[in-house]
Amino acid sequence: MTRASTTRILFLSRRYPPSMGGIQTHCYHMYTLLSKWVDVKLVALSRQHLIHLAWFVPYTYLVSLFEVLFRKVDTIYFSDGVICCLATFLRPFTRARFIVTVYGLELTFSHWLFSKLMKWGISRCERVLVISEHTGRITAESGVPEEKIHLIYLGVEPGTLTPERHKIVKQNFEEQHGISFEKEKVLLNFGRQVRRKGLVPFLQKGFPLLDSDIRLIIGMGSTGEEIPKIKAESERYGERIILLDHLDDDTAAMLRAESDVFIMPNLAIATDAEGFGIAPLEAMYVGVLSVAFAVDALVESVNEWGYMVEPGDYQGFVDKINEHLGLTPEERASRGAKASEYVRREYTWEKTAREYLEVFEGRV
Repeated sequence: MTRASTTRILFLSRRYPPSMGGIQTHCYHMYTLLSKWVDVKLVALSRQHLIHLAWFVPYTYLVSLFEVLFRKVDTIYFSDGVICCLATFLRPFTRARFIVTVYGLELTFSHWLFSKLMKWGISRCERVLVISEHTGRITAESGVPEEKIHLIYLGVEPGTLTPERHKIVKQNFEEQHGISFEKEKVLLNFGRQVRRKGLVPFLQKGFPLLDSDIRLIIGMGSTGEEIPKIKAESERYGERIILLDHLDDDTAAMLRAESDVFIMPNLAIATDAEGFGIAPLEAMYVGVLSVAFAVDALVESVNEWGYMVEPGDYQGFVDKINEHLGLTPEERASRGAKASEYVRREYTWEKTAREYLEVFEGRV
C-alpha cells in the first residue's frame, strides 16, 4: 500500500519500545506500518516505570492540544484506556475521530478516580477497539455501548533465528544450564510473572504430578510480584527447573522452537484479566503447542490447536501435557505445522494494521 490517504493520525502511546510488553509491541508495529501509508504523529513514552506518567500525561495533553488547534488532525488514537483519560479534555477543542484500544486490564482497575477518568475518556470515543472477544465482553459490561465496540486481533510475528544463529544460541544455552533439548522433555513458560499467570500454584500442585524426567524453563523477566515465590517453590525441584531472570530475544526465539510444550496455567482473577494470550500464539508460530487453563482470552488464542483444561484441574493439566508428549514425532510435527500455518495466516501485523486504518479513516 502506498501513501495515498490524506488522513492524519495523532498516535498517543504511554507504552513504547525500548520498554517491553504486549502493548509496546502492538504500538510499535502499528506505528511502523501506518506511517508507511498515512501521515502519523507519534507521541510516546519509552520508559517502563509508571512514575514517568506524572510528566508524560500533561506533556502529551499539551502536544495534543497544539496539534488539534494548529495542525490538521483527522483521528486521535489513544493506544490504551489509561492515556484515553485525555479524551475528555481534548474533545471540546476538536471534531477529530477519537479511537481507543482497550486491553481489558485497565477496565478492572480498582482506583475509583482513575477508573472514572478512563471510562469518561473511553465514552468520548467513536470506536472502542478490543483485542479479543473476552475483552469485548469486559468492555460492554463496563458500560460501553456494543455498537461502538469493534474486535481486531493483534498480530503475532515473533523473532526467529537463522539456522546458524539458532545452533550457536542453543549450544551456549545447553552448556550453561546443563540441558539437552534432544534428550529431555522440556516445558516452557515466560512473561511478566504476576498472580494471574498461575505459576506458583502450578509449581505447588501441578509440577509434582509430572514425571521426574520432565524439565521446566521459566523466563521471569525483571518485574512481577510472584518472582520471589517462584524462586522459593523452584528450589524444591533442583535442576528440573531453570529460572531465567533475563531473556533476550535470541534466547526466547530458540526456546520457543526447542521446547516441547508451552504452558499457561492461568488463574481467573476478576481484577486482572488475560486480555489476549499472545505467548501461546508465538509458540504456535514455530509449531509448539500449548496446554492452558480455559481462562479469559486464552480460550480464543489457544483454541483447537492447543489443549484447554478446566481451570484448577491440575491433574487434567498434567494429563494433557503427557498426552502431547506421548504422540509420535510425526504426529507432533503434523499438528505443529498446522498450528503454525494457522497463526501465520490469521495473525499478521499487516492484517491488523490494515483493519486499524479502516477504523481510523471512518470506513468501519
